[in-house]
Amino acid sequence: MNKKQVIVGAVVVLAISAFCLWAIYSTFQWFQALNASVAASLITASLGLIGLWYAQWQSKTRDIAESHRTNKIEVYNVFFDLVEKFQTNNITDLSEENIPEPLKSDFQKLNRGLLLWASPGVITAYLKFRTVSASGGDILHAVDNMYREIRKDLGNSNFQLKAGDLIRIGLKDPNELK
Repeated sequence: MNKKQVIVGAVVVLAISAFCLWAIYSTFQWFQALNASVAASLITASLGLIGLWYAQWQSKTRDIAESHRTNKIEVYNVFFDLVEKFQTNNITDLSEENIPEPLKSDFQKLNRGLLLWASPGVITAYLKFRTVSASGGDILHAVDNMYREIRKDLGNSNFQLKAGDLIRIGLKDPNELK
């Protein structure tokens, strides 16, 4: 940033601040000049309108989240299916050349779905999962982290769950995971 931009930015901030202060002062003066019952009615109506707007915003946000939920579940089921296929077929080497073709197409479908429907937390967990699996790291804990983010994205709580609890559900011996 150059000096001119900083000066212009400072002047704009000061002008906006001055306008806001003037508007607050003018509104306060106007309320003082009003009859007390009229002022009370205006304040009550204003608070009611703000409450209505807030309730509608909350309702719309909830409706949007609910409409996305089915698409998210469909995408996340692809991930669950992939994990089950890897467990069933005892695939431990996740390098690209060792993954069967049908699973590659499932990964492509998962990538597209995550790009469109997943939350930032799920995308970050998936990228970490891919990094860990490519480096031969602790895949089970990476999958567990992915499960946690999926649950969080769908609105479920992970409050009492410990690290590894979700991945233990799919293991033959839940105690084998340390």
